[in-house]
Amino acid sequence: MTRTEPVPNLPDERLCWLAVREQLGRKAARPGVFGWLSALLAFKGGPLGRQSAGLAGDLRRDLASGRLHEYAFAVDGAAETLTAAERAHLRATGEVPDGFLAEVERRVAERRGKR
Repeated sequence: MTRTEPVPNLPDERLCWLAVREQLGRKAARPGVFGWLSALLAFKGGPLGRQSAGLAGDLRRDLASGRLHEYAFAVDGAAETLTAAERAHLRATGEVPDGFLAEVERRVAERRGKR
C-alpha cells in the first residue's frame, strides 16, 4: 500500500513497525488452544463455564501480547539490516521491502528456539 500523505519523521525501526503492525497483530491474536478452550467453555455455559471462559480468555490475551512483543523485537532487529536503498524506499512509501516479514519470522523462530 503506497502512502499518499508524507511519511512522519520517525526512526526507521518505528516506520517498519507501523508498516507491519496490523499483519503481525493478526498473527499474534490467532486463537490457539486457549482461544478454543474459552469458546468451548463459554458454549458450555453455567457460572463455572463463564468463569473458566473468562480465565481462558485472559490467558489467550496474555499469550497474544507476548507474541506481539516477540514480533516487535524482531522488527527492530530486522530494521537494522536494511540497506540505504531500502531505507529510502521505506521513507518514501511507508512500505517495508519484500522479504522483510520473512526475516522477522526467522528472527522470531530463532528467538523461540533459544528458550
